Amino acid sequence: MSIDPVAGCPDIYALDTEMLGMRRVNSPYILDGPEPAIIDTGTAEADRDILAGLSELGIDAVDVAYIVPTHAHLDHAGSAGSLASACPNATVLCHERGVEYLTDEDRLERLTESVERAIGMESPYGEPEVIDPDRCESLGGGEVVECGERALDVIDAPGHAPHQFCLYDRDTGALFGADAAGMNFPDVGHRPTTPPPNFDLEAALGTIDRLLEHEPETLLYAHYGPGERGAAVEELRRYREMLPDYVERIDSLRAEHGDDVGAIAAAMEDEWGHWSLPTDVAGVLRHLSE
Repeated sequence: MSIDPVAGCPDIYALDTEMLGMRRVNSPYILDGPEPAIIDTGTAEADRDILAGLSELGIDAVDVAYIVPTHAHLDHAGSAGSLASACPNATVLCHERGVEYLTDEDRLERLTESVERAIGMESPYGEPEVIDPDRCESLGGGEVVECGERALDVIDAPGHAPHQFCLYDRDTGALFGADAAGMNFPDVGHRPTTPPPNFDLEAALGTIDRLLEHEPETLLYAHYGPGERGAAVEELRRYREMLPDYVERIDSLRAEHGDDVGAIAAAMEDEWGHWSLPTDVAGVLRHLSE
């Protein structure tokens, strides 16, 4: 586990938590201060790294005020349940369209099974714990989360998933982008994230437009880490241009390969390659078919 301060954003720290046996792919964030918060929780196996990060920052788990999975996908919400147990005074903030997937045992089990089908392996993100609904507060966008003197604007952010929101920190200009701004990896750079079953291009572009209205300074990617200070607007605009080109490329390859995910992903590897490309191709194909 590594934990690093975000440049230009006092008391915001990026973690590197393991996912699918890899590092430098998934980064929850810790907000220090009078009411500490955990933004995104990684997989079900990331809780140890996050708790270690709290300890390294001198934050007692009983003082954590908020646990915030930005959406119900289990690479973002997988350890929300176990962290809620470890942080007994924290409120879990969930999107109103996703909270039941994390608080209802049957729905959580079905969600876990759907991840297994999409990734093609058993429990790729670990075994998540169900969350007591009484510990949760549902958000839909437009609210303001007060973390001590820090105000976080909640922005409804469908497109990648209908149950996603982003958070904008007014004090620092930091935007916790969830997966609404794509992924930005050290080795391959900026990439789309378009998994099944709910990717929607038009909704995703609308979300980016709403995020741009805030004119953020730093874009905090969930995959992976902070972008360049002062470049957030440029990064959002770049993603807005990238997404339609990416979807159009997949659509054009359907003429040759039909809905063969593997063949389409192989044809795109040189330009778009990254660890989750086949899953993201499948999400676009589903969107196009609908």
